[in-house]
Amino acid sequence: MMAPFNLKGKRILLVGATGVLGSAFSRGLKSAGASLIIADLKTTSIDKIASEIALESLYIDVTNEKSVIESISTAASVLGSLDGVVSNAAITSESLMGSQSIFSKLEDYPLEDWKKTIDVNLSGTFLVAREAGRIMKISGGGSIVLTSSIYGVVGPDHNIYEGQSFQSFPGYSASKAGIIGLTKWLATWWAKDGIRVNALSPGGVINNQPNDFVDRYSERTPLGRMAEPDDLTGALLFLLSDSSSYCTGQNLIIDGGLTAW
Repeated sequence: MMAPFNLKGKRILLVGATGVLGSAFSRGLKSAGASLIIADLKTTSIDKIASEIALESLYIDVTNEKSVIESISTAASVLGSLDGVVSNAAITSESLMGSQSIFSKLEDYPLEDWKKTIDVNLSGTFLVAREAGRIMKISGGGSIVLTSSIYGVVGPDHNIYEGQSFQSFPGYSASKAGIIGLTKWLATWWAKDGIRVNALSPGGVINNQPNDFVDRYSERTPLGRMAEPDDLTGALLFLLSDSSSYCTGQNLIIDGGLTAW
């Protein structure tokens, strides 16, 4: 029997590799034996992460169709094809702590910020999945994992954000819910081609949030804490490995039990 979650020999591209989750995913995929290329914006720490764990890296802008097409094609060419692709690029609350307009009250929420969030989180995910599937269809199949969020499944408790420098915002929830719907559509479309498509929905992940926010969120969670980045890695390895060969069109929720209340 194959060792669980073994990715040795699997040719994998991770898009969105520099955030709190992306960094953990990079390390986990490398440790699991994947032949891995990581990709992110040129303005991120992509080169630093690649050098630290001896990986190849590519620049990608998921809001630019040409960039997505070229980057994924390059990754497939370097690796010889693609067995797995992870779409993890996103605009999140924590990444926007310096911005104020995107945390406006709903009644004043700028349409420009809505469009920007949808463009990165949902349209960017669509482009990555489309190009990955195009390559996998030719090569005989593979696994695509799209990162959604607990806030694509349930609404946030807005009380835990009271007095914080960041807030939950509607474009995030809408885009992450859209990813779950996209996952199901793609899974049924590509099933005949041996391409599995699943979503991974993390609960709140610890990421330098203020202590009072961490306490409030933890009180809402049966396990009594926020997730550590590495808490999500096992689920990702499962979805990319042959251990999940009969799993497609699913949304794997890793939230410390929050949605079990």
